[in-house]
Amino acid sequence: MNAQEIEALADRIVECRRARAPLPFLAEATAGISEEDAYKVQFAVHDRLTGKGQSPLAGWKVAFAVPAQYEPLKLSGPAFAGLYKDGIRQSGEVFQPGWPIKAGVECEMVARIARDVTAGDTPYTADSIKPYVANLYCGMEVVENRYGDASKLGGPGRITDDVLQAACIVGTEIKDWQKLDFAKVQGRSEFEGKEIGAGPGANVMGGAMISLAWLANKLISHGKHLKAGDVVLTGSVHPPQFLPGPGKAKTEFVGLGGAEITVK
Repeated sequence: MNAQEIEALADRIVECRRARAPLPFLAEATAGISEEDAYKVQFAVHDRLTGKGQSPLAGWKVAFAVPAQYEPLKLSGPAFAGLYKDGIRQSGEVFQPGWPIKAGVECEMVARIARDVTAGDTPYTADSIKPYVANLYCGMEVVENRYGDASKLGGPGRITDDVLQAACIVGTEIKDWQKLDFAKVQGRSEFEGKEIGAGPGANVMGGAMISLAWLANKLISHGKHLKAGDVVLTGSVHPPQFLPGPGKAKTEFVGLGGAEITVK
C-alpha cells in the first residue's frame, strides 16, 4: 500500500469506529495487505482516534499468542494493538446496548507499567521485564465483532483495526505476583454461570511475562515503547468467546481472583 491508500483506509476505519458501526468492508479492503502495512494503518487509526481532545492511548494488547491462533490467520507470529483510555474499565462494568458490537470475552492478566521501557543493549526477557511492572491484575479483554463474518478477515486485516479490541477490564490485584509460575496458572471464563473457555498460562507464549517482554521488544522495533502508566493486556489463555446475548460474564485465574461484566 502507498501512503495515500494507508491514510484512506484509516479514515474509513475511524469513521465507523467513531459511529460505533460495523466495518463489513474491511475483509475485502485488506485482502493481501502485508503485516508491515497493517501496522502502518493501525498507527494511523491511533493518530485519528486520539487527537483533538479524544481519548488517548492508554496501553497495548498482545493477540494471537500461540501458533494455533496466528498461523491460520496468515501471520508470522503474535500481534499487538492499542488500548484507549476510555476503554479501561473496572470489574463490575455494565455495558449498555449498542456497544460492544457482538461482545466476546478473553481471560487475561493485566499489567500496569511502572516506568518507560526503552531500547537497551539486549532484548527484554521474562526476567528483565519484571522490574518495569508496577502492578499485575486478574482481568478480562472485551472484544467485539465489528466485521460480520469475522472468519473472512485475515490477521493483517485484524491488525489494522486493533484486533477486535473494545475494552480492558481490570479486576483483582495479584499480590506477590513475582512468585507465580505463570505457565501453570489456570484461567477460565464463564457466561451466566457456565464455563465457555479455559486454559493454562502457558497458552500466553509460555507465560504472561514472556508475552510482556515480547511486546516491549516488538514496540521498540516499530519505533515505539511501553510508557510509565501504560496498561497491557498480556494475552488470553483461550480464544475469544463471543457471548450469545445479554448477561453476566466472568473471568478467573484460579486461586488469584477475577473480573466480571454485565452486557445489557
